Amino acid sequence: MNKFILTSVLTLLSFNANAKFKCLSNNGYSDHQPLFSVELEHSKYAPVTGEVKLKKSFSGFDAVFDSEDDDDGDGLTDLLANPVFVSYHLKGVQPDESGEYHEPEVSIKRPSDWYKSPEFDFLWNNRPEVSVKRIDNSYDGIGAVWNRGHWAMSDHVQRISPEAACNTHNFWNASPQAKDLNQGPWRHLENYSAAASNKFGEVWIITGPIFDKNKTIYYIGDEKEIPVAVPHALFKVLIREAGDSVDVLPFIYEQENELALTGKYKGKPIPSAAWVNCNKAGKGGHQYRHSQNLVSLAEIEMRTGLTFFSSIEENKRKALVESKPVKLWVIESKYWDKSSYCGKFPPL
Repeated sequence: MNKFILTSVLTLLSFNANAKFKCLSNNGYSDHQPLFSVELEHSKYAPVTGEVKLKKSFSGFDAVFDSEDDDDGDGLTDLLANPVFVSYHLKGVQPDESGEYHEPEVSIKRPSDWYKSPEFDFLWNNRPEVSVKRIDNSYDGIGAVWNRGHWAMSDHVQRISPEAACNTHNFWNASPQAKDLNQGPWRHLENYSAAASNKFGEVWIITGPIFDKNKTIYYIGDEKEIPVAVPHALFKVLIREAGDSVDVLPFIYEQENELALTGKYKGKPIPSAAWVNCNKAGKGGHQYRHSQNLVSLAEIEMRTGLTFFSSIEENKRKALVESKPVKLWVIESKYWDKSSYCGKFPPL
């Protein structure tokens, strides 16, 4: 067994169901060094960006972050303070003796302030209007509206080790996500992704924000804080291998937002839509319908500037990216961790 995987398994087994692994920090920086496994190919299906971006690898995911560039082509430097995308390889868990699938029992005590990243100093250097050098602070006072939304889910990365899960709490791996979207259909899609990895043994996930060029971008963050752009939409691409080919499920979840005209959040961006939170979906018998969010890869490419499967022969690539799935992969209930499921089964 790979030494890293063995170490991770032993680490998980050293905790009981009620224990929490405390995420450590050193002056605000992560005290958990990334460990890498040859069995995990996080960037195997990562798309290509049109411009040079900031890149960084973690145990549980690879991330590409928006740099000092001009995404909207208006001649001015964009500073979105968002990832461009996050990619990760999610291995399935093994069933227990009864054939049920369960997530690792260990959970983490998250850092109250997310970890600093020195690579982001361009977000405050040479910007006299910014003196608060933590992206965390930009969410203060509006965190109940916009979550620090993970792209690589902490529970997914916990399958590797608790230390790896701790390192998901950094802004290489987050964007403002509407609370009930993040904790509702998006969370349910993450649970579906985990169940899919259990059925197929592994999946690859590419996910990130969408900023539409023809729409106004609003920002969170008060005076002196780092302005953090609120995405117009979220995308996720699930990929599984089937012999010599791949099967792809691309999704877009719109996240339209506008400035509040009155009330507590007056002058700040708020979501224009509503979603069913997982905490209410079970009691209300809500059935998540992800198939209505299926799109072609071509639509994600058009709205993000990313290029998927660039190494494939062009005719085959064109057929792959222009195809739009009409339904989800069938993932039977036994592959789901029942404690993490929310809403009516099955999802549609």
